[in-house]
Amino acid sequence: MTRVIRGGHQAVGGIATLGQDVFVSRYKSQQVQVYSAVTLALQRHLTVPDLGPYSYDMDTCAAVNCLLLTDYYNDSVHRVQLSGNNAVTKWSVARRPVGLSVSNINHVLVVSEGDRKLQIFTTSGNLLQNIQLASDITSPNHAVQLSNDALVLCDAGHRHRVCLITTDGRILSSCTGTCTRLSTCTQPDIKDYYMQ
Repeated sequence: MTRVIRGGHQAVGGIATLGQDVFVSRYKSQQVQVYSAVTLALQRHLTVPDLGPYSYDMDTCAAVNCLLLTDYYNDSVHRVQLSGNNAVTKWSVARRPVGLSVSNINHVLVVSEGDRKLQIFTTSGNLLQNIQLASDITSPNHAVQLSNDALVLCDAGHRHRVCLITTDGRILSSCTGTCTRLSTCTQPDIKDYYMQ
């Protein structure tokens, strides 16, 4: 059975889940819609003051019960506490943040296309790592940190690839559009890395 969340005439910027809630951000809105994960009925809205018109990604952190959103034109990340009065804080990041994810050790990974950087923060906004990406990563847009601490980054530039990168931003190996899963990548070095 397929269910569709309807509502709003603005494009969806991000979607995330936590517990029984589905969070949806829309372009040109400072409201995050909160739906039931079971019925997909709209439950409430969260207001994110000062959120710019384009939030391209968001994620949640169960450990500290918060929602995190990128703010493209304000070069920041907004954190909404999901308990109490839904307090909102924000911190500055590199220019033009497009991707955000939370690792299994509760680090916040932010990919900024303007400065071609991957920054790793605590959930309260303290900078842990500031990684300048290799010059041939032309359009970074998302990154995740695997359980073995490896960093995997999506480059939407002319090569359209997934890259395994070092903590200093160099590419260890990559897969292009012909790779459907990292474990079946045609380059043996990246496949072997993930199969360890």
